[in-house]
Amino acid sequence: MNKKTFAVIGVGRFGLALIEELVNLGADVMVIDKNYDKIEKVAKMVTNAICLDSTDIDALREIGITSYDTVIVATGINVDNSILTTLILKDLGVQNVFVKVQSEYHAKVVEKLGVDIDHLIWPEQAMGKRLAKILVSGNFLEYLELDHEYSFVSTNSTKKIIGKHLLELEIRSRFSINIVAIRRDDKIIIPSSTTPFEPNDEVILVGSNNNIQKFTSWLNK
Repeated sequence: MNKKTFAVIGVGRFGLALIEELVNLGADVMVIDKNYDKIEKVAKMVTNAICLDSTDIDALREIGITSYDTVIVATGINVDNSILTTLILKDLGVQNVFVKVQSEYHAKVVEKLGVDIDHLIWPEQAMGKRLAKILVSGNFLEYLELDHEYSFVSTNSTKKIIGKHLLELEIRSRFSINIVAIRRDDKIIIPSSTTPFEPNDEVILVGSNNNIQKFTSWLNK
């Protein structure tokens, strides 16, 4: 199976985090930035790192930007640069374009250029929502929103479940959630129906947001 190929345009904080994770996941990554120092910073970790202006259509065509499965416009606060880069990518025929957007105006413009709404990246907004839910809940260790209705979370075991197991607690039938794993002493355990929970277990579960809230409220009473 061929590795997926990605071109990331822009090496700011978001772009760098994205590049590092794509590389860790074994993807083939090309990085583009007009700042040579930034290109030098990532050159050794990626397949290809090129210093050029992403608003130069001839330069993008010459490096074969259309041959990549996905192109991510991860440029910083220069909205005009991001919009022009997106326009050029669409004109060149790049189908799978993701864009980091800075504002509603920015989002509306790139949508009109043909970028799918679910390909708009709102890193600050997403982090803000995630943090708010963690703070309000007071008990989530990690929180990942899968869509508007379902999430993947982890929380600590409490006296409600310590020493008991899934068969005894009937958690799935009572709360309609699935406990998919336990992190215990930095090791992941896939629990059977008779695996007892222990103090300091990190319980990893998935389900609808409403059901997760009901379960964690019961867990922490």
